[in-house]
Amino acid sequence: MGEEKISKLAIKLSVPMIISMMSMAIYNIVDTAFISSLGGKMLLSISICFPLQVLISAISLGTGIGINSYLSKTLGENNKKKATNIIYNGIFLGIISFIVICIFLNNYCLYKFFEIFTKDIEVIHLGIEYLHIIVIFSIFNIFQNIFSKILESYGKASLSMISQFIGIILNIILDPILIYGISGKLCFGIEGAAIATVIGRALSCIFSLFCLIKEKDIDISLSEKIDSNTIYMIYKVGFPTIILESVAPVITIILNNILVKFSENAVSLYGIYYKLQSFIFMIISGLNYGMIPIVAYNLGAKKKERVKETINLFLKVSFVVTLIGTILFMLIPRQIISIFSTDSNILNIGEISFRIFAIGFIFAGQSFVLSSVFQAIGNGKKSLIIFLLRKAILPFLFIIIFINKLGLSSIWIGFTVAEVITLFISYLFYKREKLDV
Repeated sequence: MGEEKISKLAIKLSVPMIISMMSMAIYNIVDTAFISSLGGKMLLSISICFPLQVLISAISLGTGIGINSYLSKTLGENNKKKATNIIYNGIFLGIISFIVICIFLNNYCLYKFFEIFTKDIEVIHLGIEYLHIIVIFSIFNIFQNIFSKILESYGKASLSMISQFIGIILNIILDPILIYGISGKLCFGIEGAAIATVIGRALSCIFSLFCLIKEKDIDISLSEKIDSNTIYMIYKVGFPTIILESVAPVITIILNNILVKFSENAVSLYGIYYKLQSFIFMIISGLNYGMIPIVAYNLGAKKKERVKETINLFLKVSFVVTLIGTILFMLIPRQIISIFSTDSNILNIGEISFRIFAIGFIFAGQSFVLSSVFQAIGNGKKSLIIFLLRKAILPFLFIIIFINKLGLSSIWIGFTVAEVITLFISYLFYKREKLDV
């Protein structure tokens, strides 16, 4: 972390993260395809479950990123005793997170949650059956994320990637077996999908734990003490990340409610755009997850030039990735949209809107990287502010002001304008950070 060439280190840490995230996206598509084949009610129940699954993942991912940032900085300071204490407190927080999830996502709360979206009793019961299993065994999801982030702090991103692969592959293998059964036997339907997910995550978690125990550099001790300052430092970065990850689906729901007033085609178009841009920013996210431990470690080691070199490198790579996305969306928007829909109305609306969206790509990529820099240096609050400015405050403010004048175009233009303004604010935040380590 402190000596290897930055470009080589970036590849070593970021590429496994990008592959992991893409494999998760593929798994989600396959998992949904298996469940949807059982009928519309099955698919609806799973769709309603999605925000709560995002919430569970947000809690575990936020806690993991908080541990990753603080642990990497501590390792850079060569404080092995403190590093051991961070791991211990991270495990403690994982247990507390599991208890909190189980308390708040009980059957009564799940039932009330489903009633918000549907009155169909069958759909409600199907969703509760699925989520009940996911919640009870969410401890594997929580600790798989935490253990993976600890491995990444020590530069073992490839092991983190392998642990995810193991779980995903097992899940995909078990899905058809447990959902449909073998020769009509052991057919669990929607519960089978949940069981397959839990088994996959459990194996990933066990593999990650095995790697932690096996690695000589990593010291896991159960004789450490709960330290309030360590917990504060973990959640200083982790809590804003939890909020950030949890708010994203809420913003989409609000936006869909605005779009549907224009037409259902507008909702469909945004859904297509969201999936496509998510693929591009999945690459940026993978890069950023690789960047965080490098920046945090070298910040702790007081290696100013390596910190700046890392940030500049990732800003350049992000620029190239988003530039490719911009060019594609500008030149062939109709062809891209036609992969998902051949409806002439959607194609006509999309051709203009995709080009407007594309202008903001490059700005968004730069803001995304700077947001992760703030996570790496322990300033999760600024990272959250950047996200809220990009995705909620600025675009919705623009839409409110101009929707009567510009109509549907105010939505596409609003998000693009928000990206430009947010990047300017992000750079102001960045310049004010004292990185003269």
